[in-house]
Amino acid sequence: MTTLQPITDAELETLKGRTILITGGASGIGRALAVLAHGAGANVGVVDVDKEAGQLLAAELKNRVCFTVADVSNWDSLLAAFETIYKAFGSLDVVYANAGINSFDNLLDEELDEAGRLKAPMMKNIEINLHGPLLTTKAAVHFFQKQGGQRKCQLVITGSAASLIDCPPLYMYCSAKAGALGLMRGLRTKLPEKGITVNLIAPWMTVSPMLPQWIRDLWGDLPANKPEGVARALLIPAVRHDLNGRTLWVAGNDAIELEQGLHDTQPQWIGQELSNAVDEGQKRMGIPLLF
Repeated sequence: MTTLQPITDAELETLKGRTILITGGASGIGRALAVLAHGAGANVGVVDVDKEAGQLLAAELKNRVCFTVADVSNWDSLLAAFETIYKAFGSLDVVYANAGINSFDNLLDEELDEAGRLKAPMMKNIEINLHGPLLTTKAAVHFFQKQGGQRKCQLVITGSAASLIDCPPLYMYCSAKAGALGLMRGLRTKLPEKGITVNLIAPWMTVSPMLPQWIRDLWGDLPANKPEGVARALLIPAVRHDLNGRTLWVAGNDAIELEQGLHDTQPQWIGQELSNAVDEGQKRMGIPLLF
């Protein structure tokens, strides 16, 4: 596992003139990312369901910003947002599939309807946290490709520590964030063929409007992120174009790369013989080995 060097001011300057689209960009981590990228000279497209928060952010940034209301779980709504932002700036370089919700779900609750039959679980977590990145990926690749491969493009997915560790009772949230990690891994050998890199950022505890006060109190003095620290980690793949297929665990605002270490230790958790067979199986299926 490798702790990456923090993003430098010189690296931030390379964002000048580039166009960045952020879903869930009106609050929390997304807002911090929008402010940081805009301050570095990027054109910023903000997509969010919160009209008031988005308008306030756009008024604060004043120029080089385009805010549009959209629901990332609704294809027509999301596609219209991409079209609006692409038309506003005439280019698209980096897309952040960042929109998310963090709410307790009722997967294990015994809720009955009026007829006494078991109610279906609420699926909003899956719709926003998993369907959202899937739809955002499809739209992002389309608009990246519209530019004829002339620009270096990056897709960055906001996962979570819950992509990797168990976080009950957030059953739907854990499922969705693990799915986001699977999405990144599924894409990482194919998107480079189109001139696109893909990476996932997995923040651990982050103090943002999404975090209930009782969790903040419980967390105490353990390392915690600030939205601004996670925003700086999110920008690492946007300025270091050689990064691809990586998971960056963010804790105490430090970014630790996990994928290389997971591959290097593969023989320890499945044995050397099976590890060799897995790698050979990937090769025979035409799947490049990244590590």
